[in-house]
Amino acid sequence: MPGTMLLVGTRKGFFIYRSDAARERWELSAPMLKGTSVYQAALDTRRRPARLLLAANHWAWGRSVARSDDFGATWDQRSPGLGFPQDMGITIDNTWAITPGHRDEPGVVWCGTQPAGLFRSEDWGESWAPVDSLNRAPDRKFWHMTGGGASALTAVELDPRDRRVIYVSIATGGAYVSLDGGATWEPRWHTAIATSPEVREMFEKISEMFPEMNDQFPMPEGVDPLAANEFHKFRLDPKNPDRCWGQAHVGVFRSDNGGRQWVDVTKGLPSFHGFPLAVTKQGRDAVFVVPLEMEADNFRVCNGQLAVYRTMDAGATWERLTSGLPGPHDYQSVYRDAMDTDGLEPEGVYFGTTNGEVYFGRELGSAWTRLPGTLPPILSVAAYPLDAV
Repeated sequence: MPGTMLLVGTRKGFFIYRSDAARERWELSAPMLKGTSVYQAALDTRRRPARLLLAANHWAWGRSVARSDDFGATWDQRSPGLGFPQDMGITIDNTWAITPGHRDEPGVVWCGTQPAGLFRSEDWGESWAPVDSLNRAPDRKFWHMTGGGASALTAVELDPRDRRVIYVSIATGGAYVSLDGGATWEPRWHTAIATSPEVREMFEKISEMFPEMNDQFPMPEGVDPLAANEFHKFRLDPKNPDRCWGQAHVGVFRSDNGGRQWVDVTKGLPSFHGFPLAVTKQGRDAVFVVPLEMEADNFRVCNGQLAVYRTMDAGATWERLTSGLPGPHDYQSVYRDAMDTDGLEPEGVYFGTTNGEVYFGRELGSAWTRLPGTLPPILSVAAYPLDAV
């Protein structure tokens, strides 16, 4: 067993955990890039040495894709070309999604931004160019962040079988797929229709209280208003890349045909609302979510008991996992990018909380252990087997 490396992005810096082979002992690094909010982190193992890539955002020093070839001893944050063309009239508020390219395209790296934009690098993240085919799409007029702020492209997922197949997810704006390497894009969210009575009741109340929102946040013609136009987290199943998963604002959804049709699999969860979603990378199939209380007062926490829910039958049933997790009287949340699996056998599950706590779930989350340290609020967690480094 090689052990696991965790890349942990927080509101105030970046950290690395390393385990021994048994994943019993864990070492935590010193904070890196202090004061920087790291929305996502990735390790590009296609090159040697492996390269760390961070969506790095600093209130004073700006936004970048930070790179390190020595695991954080030194960093390069220069990101030439990472910006919208002047004629679009928008600037990048945050870098967000960081995805190394397909194994058949060495040097290619993808970056998603807020406002929603897709950028491509062909030199391992050292320079960038906008993907105009998506950034200037006619659908852009439907991309917005409900409640204020700009839309964000928060996920880039690649089909491991075919470098031409690229999925992106936009909050709020839907999921899209390119089947030709980014030349053209198709929407893949219009059939993700929320079916729970609670969601329908919520939409009816909002429409009655704020009728002007229908004009402020229009949907494409012919799209059901209950379609999940915001996947908080979008994942492609690496074991079965035809299967997509989405934790939306209004439920959990599964597609078995590349996002062409979606099934609402929220039944069995205590809430339709949540942010993170993780999928096992090999072996036994399992998917993990962290439902949050969703009320009009915007509470949005695990209400007294931190709990992960797991399905091992594609969403037909869900199991509540709390062994080793804090509660009662524990009120935390888990952000959209703060959960991952390590792909080892048996597979480990990891998540970080808004209170700065990191948990490791053995046996597909059946028992949880808190890792050492209390960090700033955690924005992202990415797990890698140490033998991949």
